[in-house]
Amino acid sequence: MTDLLATVKNLGFEHLILSGVPLGGQKLAPMVELNGWPRGWFERYVEAEHAAVDGVCIYSAKTLKPFLWSDVPAKWSDTEASRRVAGEATEFGIWSGFAVPMLSVHHWQSVLSFASSTKVCKLSARQQVQLVTMAIYAGMTIQALSHDDEDKESPLTDREREVLLWAAAGKTSSETSQILGLTERTVKWHATRAREAFGVATTTQAVVEAVRRRLIHP
Repeated sequence: MTDLLATVKNLGFEHLILSGVPLGGQKLAPMVELNGWPRGWFERYVEAEHAAVDGVCIYSAKTLKPFLWSDVPAKWSDTEASRRVAGEATEFGIWSGFAVPMLSVHHWQSVLSFASSTKVCKLSARQQVQLVTMAIYAGMTIQALSHDDEDKESPLTDREREVLLWAAAGKTSSETSQILGLTERTVKWHATRAREAFGVATTTQAVVEAVRRRLIHP
């Protein structure tokens, strides 16, 4: 993070944060992988649960296109709550920024957000490409350093992975039960446990999450 901050300072950014994008009531703090925000601001942001109303955070979950904070559509940036978050950020010297959303193995989506004390963030196309390149490289490096998939215990049992794998192949619970030699009730039970492991509502969502985390390879 020190190297990254030193590099982006030349482009006018003093702070940054790399985090998973919280969805559906998820808490931000456990999803943060690089925290280069002013300490007081991060604590206030988390305590007040600003991620749920911050236009920059909300938009980061809806696009994979890098964007200036000022370009967040009014639908999300111009709400009273989002304007309040932006106003509070200025108390800590944060006025503008540039965000780079990216796919993540461990979250629905991640974002590396660069923050500046300048009121208007102006970047050339070349500078934006430089930031995107650095952000993606940083994201990949942090994932490699922070998550050793081979050593990390899987949230799924072998049987739960099998059930999701056959669900990914389009098999019904009845068909999967015949393939695995289990009762249909048992298959449904394993699917329920898999959904609970990921905190999702449907088996399809569980399949998507398992593929994202590379726990199954349909």
